[in-house]
Amino acid sequence: MIRRLLIAAAATAAVLATLAAGPGPQAHTAVAGPKACNTDGASAQLHTTAAVHLRTGRGTGHRSLAVLAKNTDFYAECWGATTTDMWWAYGVVESGPRTGRRGWVADDHLATGYKHP
Repeated sequence: MIRRLLIAAAATAAVLATLAAGPGPQAHTAVAGPKACNTDGASAQLHTTAAVHLRTGRGTGHRSLAVLAKNTDFYAECWGATTTDMWWAYGVVESGPRTGRRGWVADDHLATGYKHP
């Protein structure tokens, strides 16, 4: 229970920090995420902190669509947690060779802000 609260607090802090920073270089309109999203959290501009799989669903049991390199820009449209309380972000890749692809990325591998102009 405490782990879940800490994860939720960290995700909320990341979203609030992004919102406080103001709009980034690209403007986004809110896009409804897949039905699997289970939060009303605000969308957020993020980047990957390590090489990470872009997946078809929340969890490592879902098929990998691509591997995103460290510092890939990712715009999270919504958030969802697995039954083990691991948070995942659903959104669109905004830099690198996978630009425009949509999928899920583990929250453990995301940080706020742009890395590429």
